[in-house]
Amino acid sequence: MATAQLQWPMAFQFRLQHCPRGDLPIPILYDPTFLNATHTSLVVVKDPEPTRASRFTVTVLNGSDGKRVQLVLKSTDTIGKLQRKFLQKRPDLTGSLNLAYNGKPVQGHQSLGELGVKNGATFITFQRCRGG
Repeated sequence: MATAQLQWPMAFQFRLQHCPRGDLPIPILYDPTFLNATHTSLVVVKDPEPTRASRFTVTVLNGSDGKRVQLVLKSTDTIGKLQRKFLQKRPDLTGSLNLAYNGKPVQGHQSLGELGVKNGATFITFQRCRGG
């Protein structure tokens, strides 16, 4: 049984990690500067919080009809406020207004700054199906 040779760029070096079950070796990428290291540590770095609320424009895309509504909000505003402003412009969508950002549902108590929303971000409305 012949094994295929992997062509890795010179910047990426790897060493073969042998599997105990006799499987083919798996290439593990590593940084060569850590080859002779005895230990290392990780440091968590948090992005600094803005000192004042920044204003930006977000778009809400109605997933049912494809219409877009632009809103101007602050980073300290919550999703609940975004929903209220959206319903003022589109009162026909009353009821349960579910929003998703980056493919994940968002809750009414979360702030836009907490979610990492930037200028020009898009929220998408979606329907929840009842059932079990």
